[in-house]
Amino acid sequence: MFQIKDNVENVVENIEEIAHSYYRLTVVNAVDKGSKIGSSLIINVLVIALGFFVFLFAGFGASYWIGEKLGDPMLGFFIVAGFLLLVLLIILALKGKVIQPFIRNIIIKNLYD
Repeated sequence: MFQIKDNVENVVENIEEIAHSYYRLTVVNAVDKGSKIGSSLIINVLVIALGFFVFLFAGFGASYWIGEKLGDPMLGFFIVAGFLLLVLLIILALKGKVIQPFIRNIIIKNLYD
């Protein structure tokens, strides 16, 4: 009788240890995912900010250069603005079928990586 009681107590202790280990593993996995997402977010914000400034100054440079070649600085700015408007319209046209699924797949890959 005592042997069965000892075996039951051992099983209960093992189940408690397994549950506690599973909880710790879940916490470690959550922290790992959080750190990956956080670092990815910081890097992406920096890349976007730097990319913005690169495009901004490249646009100003192209506007001045085109305006200088055409002899009218305002014309250069209008040409570059028209080009950027065309790019914006293309992005808006491709948003639903190309861009959103691409970004969604990147986010899902980062979450399950």
